[in-house]
Amino acid sequence: MKILESLERDGRRFHFIGVIFVSAILALSMGAAEAQARPAKGKKKKAAKAAVVSEAARPAKEEAAEEAPAPAVPAGDCAKCHKKIFGRKFAHGPVGVGMCSVCHVKEVTKGKHHTYTGAKEQPELCLSCHEAMRKKVEDRKVPHPAIAAGGCTACHDPHGSEDRFFLKSTNMDKVCSSCHDPKTKGAVVHPPVAQSCSLCHEPHGSDNAKLLKAPPPGLCLDCHEKARAEFSGKHVHPPVKTGCASCHDMHSAPKPFLLQGEVKDVCLKCHGKIAQKLKKSKMVHPAVETAGCTGCHGPHTEAQDKLLRKPMKELCSGCHKEKAAELKSKFLHGPVAQDECQGCHDPHAADNPKILNTFFPQPFYNQYKDGLYSLCFNCHEKDIARDKKTTTLTDFRNGDLNLHYLHVHSEKGRSCKACHQVHGGGQEKHIRDGVPFGSWVLPITFKKTPKGGSCNVGCHNPKSYSRSKAVVNP
Repeated sequence: MKILESLERDGRRFHFIGVIFVSAILALSMGAAEAQARPAKGKKKKAAKAAVVSEAARPAKEEAAEEAPAPAVPAGDCAKCHKKIFGRKFAHGPVGVGMCSVCHVKEVTKGKHHTYTGAKEQPELCLSCHEAMRKKVEDRKVPHPAIAAGGCTACHDPHGSEDRFFLKSTNMDKVCSSCHDPKTKGAVVHPPVAQSCSLCHEPHGSDNAKLLKAPPPGLCLDCHEKARAEFSGKHVHPPVKTGCASCHDMHSAPKPFLLQGEVKDVCLKCHGKIAQKLKKSKMVHPAVETAGCTGCHGPHTEAQDKLLRKPMKELCSGCHKEKAAELKSKFLHGPVAQDECQGCHDPHAADNPKILNTFFPQPFYNQYKDGLYSLCFNCHEKDIARDKKTTTLTDFRNGDLNLHYLHVHSEKGRSCKACHQVHGGGQEKHIRDGVPFGSWVLPITFKKTPKGGSCNVGCHNPKSYSRSKAVVNP
């Protein structure tokens, strides 16, 4: 609205200037007529000087060097042939008062045809009257190339138009597209483009690239007030800092929100490593395919790192509802407690089931070998599965007997998840509440003591352990 109000004010100002201009021309014409009516006094008459706009600010030598324009040509003479020029809805001031010689001088006749040269070169011819436009044209870091190439008449009709700014078409898009590729070909057109290019661009000159009225994203946020609130997040998407055009087409686009393509394709244009991972991996996170990148990430700013829409634990349980209760357990697995699901899972794609970062065996029983439980040993000490005797590697020992070693190296080696609930559990060390055994779930009761603990489970008799003195269990 501010931009439209500005255009309205400019229109009224130009109209007012036109009225003053026409009044001045009429006054000069009447004075010239009176001078011609007076008898000559023996001296050669001086050529009348049609000074339409004051040149007082220019150096005297420059003024003297300028050639005086020819006397006004009667409007009727031009109108005989150029009828269309005088029949337009909005007439340029000199045309409106029939003073063509304000702009046209030095007639050259060739048979039945004649031409005129301009009283001054473009754009000075126009600026000598439209002085208010001089700063917009001359004092800008980024000039409009059309003015340098073709002058004001590249866009404006100097005689009149059906448009109040004398544009060569009533549709600014058509005027601009005479030089620029048409900007309204996309399925979704930016509303300002359909109204006027000048809502975002300065048509004469600007201090901003692309002749923009203000640098982005500020220019965009002048209209998109709701987005302004989104931009207050702690973490800002880098393209937002430089402008909106990295993801959105400012004029028209094939997709909603003026996106340059499908959401995922737009994101992967910059995130090349993730693109390669999605292409080459055996397992792709279904959310990437169904919800796209914006299902988990905010496109502009967010309070969470990685532009996540919510804390990761909350975000993941939004889809993985079967894990919601487990993620609220009293005793959580370290990565879950730290809100870092990516400690074990790749959020985009991986070669392993459950998009795990590293392979982990699915069977309950496994013959132990190095590397089998690498996923766990990315964080935990790997030697707790290698050394049968220790007094330092783990607190889960009976005297110096390493009970981790005992479990994974038994005849039926147990995997880590045989005893530990992966995300969290109701017992310390996130020990699971039950062990799956065929169609049964055998309950586990684990108690930790200052020097050891005890375990009562359906797969073996109740057993206790102590680090200070080994317990002899039946």
